[in-house]
This record gives sequence, structure tokens and C-alpha cells, in this order.
Amino acid sequence: MYTHLPRVAGWLLIMTVIVSLAGCKHKPPVEPPLGSLLEDIFTTVNTNTDMAAFARSMPGYLDELDGLMKKNIYDLPLIFRASGAHYGYAYCFLEDTDRQEASKIYLKGRDLSLGELRRYSYFDQAFDDTGAKFQQALSYNFDKRNVQPLYWAALNWFGWISLNLETPEARADIPKVVAMLEFVNKLDRSYGNGTAHAFLGALYAIASKEEGGDPEKARQEFENAFLYTGNSIFSVHVMYAKFYARQVQDRQLFEKTLKQVLETPADTYADKTFINEVARRKAQLLMANADAHFSKAQEPKVQEDTAPAQ
Repeated sequence: MYTHLPRVAGWLLIMTVIVSLAGCKHKPPVEPPLGSLLEDIFTTVNTNTDMAAFARSMPGYLDELDGLMKKNIYDLPLIFRASGAHYGYAYCFLEDTDRQEASKIYLKGRDLSLGELRRYSYFDQAFDDTGAKFQQALSYNFDKRNVQPLYWAALNWFGWISLNLETPEARADIPKVVAMLEFVNKLDRSYGNGTAHAFLGALYAIASKEEGGDPEKARQEFENAFLYTGNSIFSVHVMYAKFYARQVQDRQLFEKTLKQVLETPADTYADKTFINEVARRKAQLLMANADAHFSKAQEPKVQEDTAPAQ
């Protein structure tokens, strides 16, 4: 009746040894590289505010990604992560201090995602065609599976445009980026925490009427961005001041919006601490240079000797 007991016991002993050996080889999880937290700055949980450490780590991290992409040329998730990392680096650390280098990084980030999108023949053929053909190609070739590269190509492209608005080349590209962001929102209005709405609003604000600009549409898109982000991403507020309030020459709105950012602790929304600290620094820089953004003719007149005593 008990003739199989030794065999069962033997198997139990073997399994115990295997589990024990596996336990001996177990290693604690390796911390992700610091730079990986900037691959999607608007959705990644990041409570670290050591800006200097991030700034030091990013060039090496981007070089590491370049090496990995050369070895894994068909690894699309890696390519799109790298595209996001380029945007994060340029936006957080370069565009306010080194516009030329930021432009270079933005274009590289754009081309990583755009290169994959242009593998679709109809989109590639329509890329330099009319705006109508470009829009048609987006709907023909892409669906929700392509949201990530569309988003990162558009954001990096926007970053480059915003730094080079004085050039005809940048202004000529505005309708394409508008079309891409509109399509992203059509596929998923909440993608990237809804931040595509803010970038679309910025483009509607800075574009001329001939380029598709519309201040009212800009305001509406920023309202959408505030709604989808739950006001938790201060970068949206900074963009609202920088692109919309400045474009309509509303200095009161400009200063009110930036003061709100500066008076709100970065860790108010703990998972957005890092990107909100970045936004606070940008807000401080914009406030310090407010006079340069508004013509004196547009500033409200101050009536002398009529203000009530404090």
C-alpha cells in the first residue's frame, strides 16, 4: 500500500533542491537607469527632483539607446522609447539654455518615430504632398496601434518648431503637426494623459490664420488638456501662458497662470513631482522675462493716485 512513498519522497527532495538552488541564484531587481524615467515624462511616475543627476545621466543614456537600436533595428518599442527620451531630455534640460542643441535632439527624436511611420508607403508618398493628402494618408495607414510613434513624432516636431518659428521651414511644418495631433486625439483623446490637446492648442495659438491658427480653438484645446490631465501636469499651464496668453497679449492671464504654478508645490501630485518641478522652473524663467513677451502698448494702464490703500 505504501510502496510508492519512497519515489514520491525522492521527487519532493529533488524539487526542494531545485527551488533552493534557484533561491541562491536570485538577485534583487536592478534599478532602472535614471534616464528611463524621461522616456515618457507626462505619464511615468517620477518623484525624483534631482535635476542635476538627470542632466548628467541623459547624454550617456541616449548613447546607450543608440547602441541598443543598432543591435536591434526591428525593436519598435525600443525605438519609440528612445524617441520619447529625446523629447524628455530636450524639453527638460536643453530648450531653455541651448536652443541649437535642443533643436538637434528634437529632430533626432522626431525622426526615430517618423522613420517607422514612413515605412507605410501611402504615408511616405503623401508626406511631401498637399495637406489634404497628408491627412488622408494618416487615416488610411494608421490606427490605435500607431498612436505611440505618431505622438512622439508630433511632440518632438513641435519642440523643434517652437524653437525655430522665425524660419519659413518651421512655419511650413505647422499644418503637418496639427494634422498628426488631431489624428492622435481622434484615435485616443486621453493618450499621454491628454497632453496632445495642449500641444495642439499651442499650435493653434502660434499659427497664422493662413497656417490654420485660431485663438478660440487654441483656448478650447487647452481647456481639454486641463480636463484630461486633471490640472495635475503643470507643464500644460506653462504652455497655456507661453503660447496662448502671450499670443493674445493677455499679460494678466499670463502672470496669473504662471503664479499659480509657482505657488503650488511640485509634489502636490506626487507621481508628477519631477515634471512639475521642471514646469515650475520654466514658469520662473518666463515670469522673469515677462516684459520681453508683451508690448508696452498692450499693457493695462495704471491709474495714478486711485489705488486703495493697503
